[in-house]
Amino acid sequence: MTYFGHIPVLVDDAINLLITDPHGIYVDATCGLGGHTEQLLTHLSPSAKVFAFDVDPDALAIASQRLAHFTNVEFIQRNFRYLKVELTRLHGLPVQGILFDLGLSSLEIDQAQKGFSFSKKGPLDMRMDPFLPETASDIINTSSEETLKDIIYTFGEERFAGRIAQAIVTARQQSPLTSTSDLEKVVRQVVKGPHAIKSVARVFQAFRIAVNHEIDALKKALPNAFDCLAPGGRVVVIAYHSLEDRFVKTFFKDLSTGCICPPEQPVCTCNHLQKAHLLTKKVITPSSEELHQNPRSRSARLRGIEKL
Repeated sequence: MTYFGHIPVLVDDAINLLITDPHGIYVDATCGLGGHTEQLLTHLSPSAKVFAFDVDPDALAIASQRLAHFTNVEFIQRNFRYLKVELTRLHGLPVQGILFDLGLSSLEIDQAQKGFSFSKKGPLDMRMDPFLPETASDIINTSSEETLKDIIYTFGEERFAGRIAQAIVTARQQSPLTSTSDLEKVVRQVVKGPHAIKSVARVFQAFRIAVNHEIDALKKALPNAFDCLAPGGRVVVIAYHSLEDRFVKTFFKDLSTGCICPPEQPVCTCNHLQKAHLLTKKVITPSSEELHQNPRSRSARLRGIEKL
């Protein structure tokens, strides 16, 4: 199943894990082009309800057109950090399941003017939400060298972060970096050889995360999502890089663990209560068949929990 080059990742695993009540209320927190949303709606009863969130108005326009034959879906153009606020406003609580498919949609990757991909020359924009005040170009051309280094190292986990930040500052003194090829060129001046492309990818990832405040949004969204669940409700997350996946793994582990006192302590004093059951003791990754059909799925990691 494709649409505008879009193939939803780990869709069968995600939907099978998510749905516990075919008549319930569900949320796709990252609708994108609607691949997961469509499969969710297909597996639910017409009496069920799905709320589909996304910050990209272009993606939502395509998804709403694509899913126009479904009468039980409502599209919400807002960041998933506001999921609890919006569901409260719409009287959509509690819900049976919430799906997060993190990262970029195919539309964002494939459209050069959005500036996410170094394989296509375009403006250094990188905003999922076009109403955000700062583009990647703004951050790259105005931030201090130390801030640039911190962004590249923290969000890109790039070991040459310091040298790349220094190169950016030197380059922008001659002329502002305004295109994806400008940034790629600077990174390749620092990192040579066959591994350069991985460094370029990590730097682009870093600035994309910084522009869209992705980690901060996720840290706010997951606790809110868990609060929105009915008992027995589930949160399923597909992550694509280690920063996101580590946070999801840690958050899920904390919810699904009881006492966290040291083993040698005879009496529990932490008062930490288990609130969820871990559905994925081992992370779910794409099959070899899916990897062959959709190479973009290669870094996907799926985890899930169920509220007690």
